[in-house]
Amino acid sequence: MPDQPGLAVRLEYCAQCGYLPRAQWMLGELLAALQEDVASFTLVPGGGGCFEWAVDGETVFSKRASGRFPEVDEIMELLADRL
Repeated sequence: MPDQPGLAVRLEYCAQCGYLPRAQWMLGELLAALQEDVASFTLVPGGGGCFEWAVDGETVFSKRASGRFPEVDEIMELLADRL
């Protein structure tokens, strides 16, 4: 079975910090805008305050590194750059 074309997007969020609602909201916004271009979205519960976005295995945004949450438009732009 061939791989589905498109991006593999992964979001690791801090479950202990209560970041799931933010992760779900952002995922919904991205799916509405980019569902034709994304092969998979994976939500991964983590810890330690993480909110880490990866595309095709490469980290594209890290809350740990930046000290802030990304904006939805910022993530959309990062994904569009990889299409």
